[in-house]
Amino acid sequence: MKRKQKMQTSSAMVIMDYSLSKVVGSPKKKKARLMTKVENRKTLTEEQAEVVQSSLDPTCPSFIKLMVRSHVSGCYWLGLPSKFCLSSLPKNDTIFTLVDEDGEEYTANYLPRKFGLSGGWGGFAKAHKLAPGDALVFHLIKISIFKIYIVRTQALAEVDAAQDLRKLESNMEGSDTGGKNMKKSRKRAQKGVSSHSPVVLLSKDQNVTLPLAGSDQPEDRSSTEVINSEVLQDIKHLGSVGESREIKNFESFTISVNNLTIDSEIPEHVRAKYFELCRSQNTFLHENLMVSLNPKLVAGMISEIVDLADAIRASTVSTLRKEFETWEHSLKAFKQLGMNVGFLLSRVGKLLKLVSESEKAFDLKRYNEAMNGKNRVKGEITTLEMQILELKNESMRLDMEIKTLKLQAEKHETTFKSEVNSPW
Repeated sequence: MKRKQKMQTSSAMVIMDYSLSKVVGSPKKKKARLMTKVENRKTLTEEQAEVVQSSLDPTCPSFIKLMVRSHVSGCYWLGLPSKFCLSSLPKNDTIFTLVDEDGEEYTANYLPRKFGLSGGWGGFAKAHKLAPGDALVFHLIKISIFKIYIVRTQALAEVDAAQDLRKLESNMEGSDTGGKNMKKSRKRAQKGVSSHSPVVLLSKDQNVTLPLAGSDQPEDRSSTEVINSEVLQDIKHLGSVGESREIKNFESFTISVNNLTIDSEIPEHVRAKYFELCRSQNTFLHENLMVSLNPKLVAGMISEIVDLADAIRASTVSTLRKEFETWEHSLKAFKQLGMNVGFLLSRVGKLLKLVSESEKAFDLKRYNEAMNGKNRVKGEITTLEMQILELKNESMRLDMEIKTLKLQAEKHETTFKSEVNSPW
């Protein structure tokens, strides 16, 4: 019996050590496991980066770059998309300025022959502690200036580690020996997993999962994966970058992101218009934004939303459909990040519908033909009026010439008669 119990204990420890190696990592498999984590989370990281990219000014070109080991360590070489380089970047060696989300500037050498950044890129990567799997959005705001937005994958890797630990607990459930060693395994695992608050991950369809490291809750998958509405409200409160406050007046109106007031980042007239938008909905439009968004990026989003609201107000029935569709695309991107702009999206949708109905009721082709015909007739009238004016001028000239000739003729006739009637 003792021997059997000893064998069970040994087996449990082997399983536990194997699972913990996923969390802590082993020297032989560290590289392989890291690449696996990056690949597993690559799609989600890219999706979040694409959301950020879609919220940027489309008139300035941009691209997304996923970090690999050579980008963030060793030689620190960053290859750029060749098509982007050929279409948007200088043809000669250029010193580029890299501006992060906090406005800090770094320089790096751009080599067009190799389509990449070399000297100076390492300084940017080290300063921002970039890691394989991070996604960077490069926004070319000027000919040699990149604004860079970072979507990190580190939090996602920690969530994976927490899920591995929960699977281990589930496998050990029912074993007395496993129960005794569970506390030890948690302590060992926590050395490899940094403590953090529950992480809320939002995908495109806004599904929410809440992995909890070291949770003592029952291992019922349905109860851990499906979150009821009451808990969802708590998650939204935890994930909110703004504090829920009553909107009273502009004097007491402040914009907070992660408990940091960003009023100074927003022009006064923009803040006043944003206050009116918030008051119209009786809520802070930014209070449910995704966690960890940079305050400067949030300030830029708020300014863009105010501009979009002004554009919607200034639109007319002759505003092009393409403009409405561009506004709708930008608002959807902001909504996906958690910004409460559903009322603006609804307004744009109604205006698009009215534009479509107007286009059906209004025969644009016939209208253009009629306008062209009217312009042609007006042109012909103008030509004829010019010809009539010329003829009138010619008539006046002839009248003057006739009058002069008539006077000369009368003078000659008088002279002739005088000669005829003179005495012999």
